[in-house]
Amino acid sequence: MNARDLFIKLTEHHARGVEAEVKGVRQNLDIEHLHRMRVSLRRLKSTLSDFKEVVPPRDYEILKGNLKKLLRAMGSARDMDTKIDFLRKLAAEPRAARYREGIFEIIDEIAEDRNEVQPKITRTIAKLHRKKIFHSARRLKVSLEETGITLDEWAKNRILARLEKMFGLEPYVRKPGCVTELHEMRIAAKNLRYTLENLEHLYGQRRIRPYSQSAMKVQRALGDVHNFDVWLNLMKILSDSSGREPSFRRAVTFLRQECAVRRVTSYKAFVKLWASLKRRKVWANLSFFALDRQ
Repeated sequence: MNARDLFIKLTEHHARGVEAEVKGVRQNLDIEHLHRMRVSLRRLKSTLSDFKEVVPPRDYEILKGNLKKLLRAMGSARDMDTKIDFLRKLAAEPRAARYREGIFEIIDEIAEDRNEVQPKITRTIAKLHRKKIFHSARRLKVSLEETGITLDEWAKNRILARLEKMFGLEPYVRKPGCVTELHEMRIAAKNLRYTLENLEHLYGQRRIRPYSQSAMKVQRALGDVHNFDVWLNLMKILSDSSGREPSFRRAVTFLRQECAVRRVTSYKAFVKLWASLKRRKVWANLSFFALDRQ
């Protein structure tokens, strides 16, 4: 396999993942369609980033810009979908019974905002579909010839670059108040995961999967922490609002306390996970693999 074969294989796979969800995203009957489309788009964007040095610069910038437009249009919608889903599940719990009326008032407000962004998503999808951006991704000319390195060297350099980014943020692991840095570490773990999953096509699942799954665990653990950071910020905004019904204000107070507790729990779970991965030398072994050149 050469670089072009790998790039085509990956872009074909991720583009099909996007296209498979178009109808469901337009209909907006199940939030998982939007989620799956965003994941495929992010994987495609990550693939493009990994191949940046061997893709024609102009083609790279055009495709990256189009992908960012679509991801930006979907980002707020996904955030609202997950908030509504979380609130509905929380409202169903017995201990939330006293606050259920207010919780549903919050849900109604978020749902109204969600409905307002749906037309923009539909328009953006239609516009990019007319541009045939995914077809253009499949036609990009990719070659390692001018770089003077092998496909193995290129792939392992990408692993090391992703690892370096994530470990550059390790000093913040035990600093729970560093919200921005922990969020950046989540993104770094996600990008490492996507790069590793792409390289399963080159090195095989048996060799790569343990590392990609570890990166996924870090991503998800920090994702939980970030979600509650976002919730706490929203609750602060809502608690400062005047003219609300008593049921609404009680629900906000309940949610603020609930999310604060869950944030602490999620953060502790992340720290425990990170310590476990370090103790098992998962990242050290991945570094040794990436430094071993064929």
